[in-house]
Amino acid sequence: MAGAVCVVFAAIIALSAVHTARRNRREHQALQQWADQHGWTLTRQPDVDWGRQLPGGNNHGVSHCFSAVLSGRPVTVAAYSVTDASDGTTTNNTHQHVVTVAALRRALPPAAVEPRGPVSRLTRALFGAGETATGHTDFDRAFRIRAAAGTPAAWVSPELVAAHLAGRVPASWSVRGNELLCHRPGHLQPHYVPGHAAVILSLADLLDGRIGS
Repeated sequence: MAGAVCVVFAAIIALSAVHTARRNRREHQALQQWADQHGWTLTRQPDVDWGRQLPGGNNHGVSHCFSAVLSGRPVTVAAYSVTDASDGTTTNNTHQHVVTVAALRRALPPAAVEPRGPVSRLTRALFGAGETATGHTDFDRAFRIRAAAGTPAAWVSPELVAAHLAGRVPASWSVRGNELLCHRPGHLQPHYVPGHAAVILSLADLLDGRIGS
């Protein structure tokens, strides 16, 4: 009896593995077809170093990405996932992110911009003198710049401030040298790839416009 049960379980596991492999193959074929039809290059399990800047800091969390050169600028849109570390009492949760990376034409000091929450606004009110600020009151109240102490924010132009306040560029982004990176929660759907790229291109153009000024 026990032997029969083992055989049944083994058969179920084998069928499940076959089903998973077929589903993964169909998904890959669909992604490849979309990339071929729209002029993007699909890469599975890409070897990237910007994974360290993402939630969880996991380079291996990038399952696939689409890459292209748009308006002379290399752009990558990727699917990234990170799983919460288990504490032994809760079930692990996997979080999906869409990551967009664009090449700047010149390097900027390492920095990150993010919307302020209630705690950050209170901290700014109490200790704001120690933060990197732009001098634009509305921007500094709504967004925080994370940068090394003493790093000037001269690259934050009036045009960039206006775009941020109007919601025309990503609310959160980071830059490291020539690499501009944005990420947001969600699943990567191929038909939204051009939209993700267009948004980061607008931000990259604004940043390039102030470099060296």
